[in-house]
Amino acid sequence: MAEKATTIEQQLSLLESRGMVIGDKQKATEYLFDIGYYRLGFYWFPFEKSYPRKVRRNHDFKERTLMDYAIKLYYFDFDVRNLFLRYISRIEINLRTAIIYYVSNIYVDNPFWYVDSQVISAEIINSPEYKKALTDLAKEPLIRWDKKQHGKRPYAPAWKALEFMSFGTIIRLYESLKSPRLQCDISKVYGISLPSQFSNYMNTVRKLRNYCAHGKVLYDLHLDEAIGNGPLGNLGNRKTMLSGMYMVFRYFLGVISHNRVKDMDGDLIRAFERIPYPEVVKVISDNTGFRLEEPRLEELKNAAK
Repeated sequence: MAEKATTIEQQLSLLESRGMVIGDKQKATEYLFDIGYYRLGFYWFPFEKSYPRKVRRNHDFKERTLMDYAIKLYYFDFDVRNLFLRYISRIEINLRTAIIYYVSNIYVDNPFWYVDSQVISAEIINSPEYKKALTDLAKEPLIRWDKKQHGKRPYAPAWKALEFMSFGTIIRLYESLKSPRLQCDISKVYGISLPSQFSNYMNTVRKLRNYCAHGKVLYDLHLDEAIGNGPLGNLGNRKTMLSGMYMVFRYFLGVISHNRVKDMDGDLIRAFERIPYPEVVKVISDNTGFRLEEPRLEELKNAAK
């Protein structure tokens, strides 16, 4: 039977019939209009009796489940998503700069090395994804201006072109460098000797960035490809959890700026401290792998000192 649209009043009535304590109906109405019933469902799911079962759910809530539990969990996700994006941009820019610097200074007579099969694997250069990236690049106003000023050259130099490439494309360029020594030189900037481990770590940051940019639910995020062993050692069950991704992200940020790590840790602590319910903190702890002493994030508090 096809599902039918429901009014806010019907949604509130349904939630109450399943055992949710609504409290302020006017505020609850605002939340449902603002966030939406379906999206909020991801955040009240952990408070259902049948959780974590995703099939044959009865949707009944545990005793004394407040709607505010889901709201606080939603805003934790919202705060952390924006927090991560702000600091991931530092890593993205730093990697872009490192690749431009090291590769361009090896191939000083070849400013267009990013389209040269002697430097970059022909596989990536001929791939549909890379060709599209170059097509999109050519539409950028600054690249069009470069073409106008230097009409005889087919491409802009790397230090201009790479500024407009996505994080994923930049990582793929690194992985496609034909010189193993050059790959090692770049990975060693970040204290990692093996290019394969560097790629694993950097792709972990890329995935986290994409999850955040596309508004994915973070508190129960699990990677489909585990984080490998590296400078952080074996992360155990954290290697597929949000806390493991955070540790990798935090590692790179620490290489770039120790002060920014302290700022980020402090911001994350405050995101936890805005949650007044131990029940919600426990859901986050169990799903993310962050080690908590309710309601404070002691592990990160100590790191931020």
